[in-house]
Amino acid sequence: HCVGEELKETPEMIEKGLAEFQKAVEEAKNPVYEMACQQNRSYMEDPTLRLQFLRANFYDVGTSVRKMMNLLQYKAKYFGDDAVARDITLDDLNEEEMELILSGLCHIQDGRDRSGRVVLYVFTHMLGRCRADTLIRAAYYVCLHIIVPIPEVQTKGAVVVFYDLSNPGNQFPGPGLNFAMETMQVTTALPIRNSALHFCLKPRKGGAALSDEILRVGVDTISRHERVRTSLYFGSDLELRYHLRGRGIPTDTIPVDEDGNLLEDILNSWFYKHRDERNKNHLPLAEFDELFSKEPLAFSLQSLESEEMVDTGGYHEDQTSEDTETARHATMELDLVNEEELPSSGSVAGVQPKDQDVMLGKGKSYQNHPGNVYFRTFLEQYLDNYDKAPRQNRRPMCANLANTLRAKGVRFIEQQEGSEVWVEC
Repeated sequence: HCVGEELKETPEMIEKGLAEFQKAVEEAKNPVYEMACQQNRSYMEDPTLRLQFLRANFYDVGTSVRKMMNLLQYKAKYFGDDAVARDITLDDLNEEEMELILSGLCHIQDGRDRSGRVVLYVFTHMLGRCRADTLIRAAYYVCLHIIVPIPEVQTKGAVVVFYDLSNPGNQFPGPGLNFAMETMQVTTALPIRNSALHFCLKPRKGGAALSDEILRVGVDTISRHERVRTSLYFGSDLELRYHLRGRGIPTDTIPVDEDGNLLEDILNSWFYKHRDERNKNHLPLAEFDELFSKEPLAFSLQSLESEEMVDTGGYHEDQTSEDTETARHATMELDLVNEEELPSSGSVAGVQPKDQDVMLGKGKSYQNHPGNVYFRTFLEQYLDNYDKAPRQNRRPMCANLANTLRAKGVRFIEQQEGSEVWVEC
């Protein structure tokens, strides 16, 4: 019944696997990976990302590293070099790709199969109606940011059902061979272990619903582990339901009725659930503007008329205006988040980062976080006052601004070293 093995992890296994992964990465000397590290090393060395590949391949380090390197190359090809070292978001997808996601191409079944695994449906009638790059970009987002983060997917693998919605006897509107080969190459690099594959097809004259050649390419592309867990079944929609039920898949939440009609009311429920979860921590622009709007300072700065009171902050006339602006900004940020001066609301373990939070750390992932972007804009409003203020007034001024933001719900958070836990400073 295509029951896959559940991964049993230990802390020792994780530590050893990550150490061997790092060693293998260093030995690989992959140019795309090295480019990504220059963009954002912390993102590329994130244990969460690496564990996804290790778990998908039963801690086979060589296979895990090879697949990650392949996926980075595909990511650069389909999303651009500047996207390699960051998460792909819904904003990266164009209108055509969003329409494809919501078109009935795929569906994540509500609930789990008898072994507690996630069940993913791919409806083959859509595969011949879109371009390969559109499918790959849409599938990348769905797999990496919706399916893979599900804990059961990483430990138990996923059940994938390829379901033929065409009527028996009709010509199969399937993809061409080049389309199939291109998309299969990318999907085999994803950090997902297919613990069962079910091809549910309609009988027709001339043999297989999918061409023999495409089926052969598909079977040759998947691993032996997946190949022995693959079933191929022909029948009516009612017969296909019986087949899936016999494989431990609940039929009450299958998104196709006994007549082969898609159940539109539940078809995209999985995506809307993901979008709503994502939007819980996502603020509209107007609310960001309100949070980071300029506020009057709570204390008056000392008189700045005396030239000797003005501190230049170490800037020189030969600096360019751009360098000076960057340095001014950095100095003010450092003063504002200085550990000794920043008023603390207490260390709270396990906080969930939100868009409006200010993340303390280095790298583009921190710089591009929405809260950090608005934070820099917020600071720009006070840079002139900060530059003119005596040094002894600068940190109190910054502490006042920090308290102003905190009162509006903005948090200053940082990730504990060697863990995935975020704490509030």
